[in-house]
Amino acid sequence: MLYKISNNAPLHEIEEHLHSKFDYDNLYKATDHIDGRKEASVCIVTADAPHRIQYGIWGILPHGYKDSWKSFQSLYNTLEIAPASVSHTSWLYEPLKHRRCLIVATGFYTGEVENNIMQSYYTSIKDEHIFCFGGIYNILEDGFISYSILSHTSTHATSYLKHARPIIIDKQHYTDFLNNYRPLESLCASDDVLFTSKYNSIDI
Repeated sequence: MLYKISNNAPLHEIEEHLHSKFDYDNLYKATDHIDGRKEASVCIVTADAPHRIQYGIWGILPHGYKDSWKSFQSLYNTLEIAPASVSHTSWLYEPLKHRRCLIVATGFYTGEVENNIMQSYYTSIKDEHIFCFGGIYNILEDGFISYSILSHTSTHATSYLKHARPIIIDKQHYTDFLNNYRPLESLCASDDVLFTSKYNSIDI
């Protein structure tokens, strides 16, 4: 399960990378640890506002939901969503089809059990300080954005990241992803190819 990422990039580098501006740049704080279990706000770019960098609460909530984020997440963990598991009747189907977003990061943390011991990994992108996860979002009645990171199971057998991992969108596909021009299956296949050449995972 993915629940911790990093975004330690300077504000100006994020704006340059995305060719966008922060709505509230005074709220931005670079950090090595963003824990999604603690109702964390993260920098995102939405399909509705592709040239604005906004803040979203990690863990998507249903449209019209009125209770607390904590109470919902205690029953339904939506920090990451596997598109293949979303049925046509699910409340997640509409945002999956119509509300995509990019989630800004510089790395993410995962873990695997190896030789009966939990081994933790930190993964980043070679030669690229900033990258974006693919995600989906809803806008709540109070105007806040809640989102989930999309994940899939890799077709490559490796010594790490054997389970579902976040979908990372290649920079050249940002616009196509937000505009729903590319099928998720195609993006997952591209992510698998990039994984073998550009991802850098280290033991921590």
